[in-house]
Amino acid sequence: MFVELLEHLRCIGAHEPGPLVVAATRSEHRHILDGVLGCPVCGAEYPLRDGIARFGAPPAVRPQPPSVEAAMRVAAFLGLTDSGGFVVLSGSWCAHVTELARLVETPLVLVNPPEGAAMEGAAAVLTVAGALPFAPGSARALALDPDAVPMEPSIALVRAGGRVLAPVSTPLMPSLREVARDAADWVAERVGAPALVELKRAR
Repeated sequence: MFVELLEHLRCIGAHEPGPLVVAATRSEHRHILDGVLGCPVCGAEYPLRDGIARFGAPPAVRPQPPSVEAAMRVAAFLGLTDSGGFVVLSGSWCAHVTELARLVETPLVLVNPPEGAAMEGAAAVLTVAGALPFAPGSARALALDPDAVPMEPSIALVRAGGRVLAPVSTPLMPSLREVARDAADWVAERVGAPALVELKRAR
């Protein structure tokens, strides 16, 4: 877990989202490998072992072979041209993290990777059973595997104008505006909430 990502983590308990604190027992080069993430509000604790933060038992995800071509598609579709923000790769998309890390400088966060998947190049790895422990709007982009993570909460993690990539069989939600699609995938932009206009009484 890259330490700079800690500020974006939130407790998944049934209360107002609050930041987590970490008690690290082993770290290396600004990556926390072992420790505990704790919630000051409800007292929940989430173990961090061998670099994986565990927020719940993940669903079984069908593994895929790593692919340089797939990594290039992810980089191009999500517009990863600089190191700003972080990107969430979920489920089967995690298979391409090592190749993608060679192409881009953007921090890559894996959520529910397939069992046995290589994780070299990941800035953080998380397992979740439902809710994702990030602040809304905190992610730059998302590669969505709807078999690995819930769709609506995952898309809510993406900031306004950020991109979401998903298999073409995935329905497009109202919070997304399609940018392009091909036979395999579509890519869309997250639509921001409309600006509030202050109304004033006429004199």
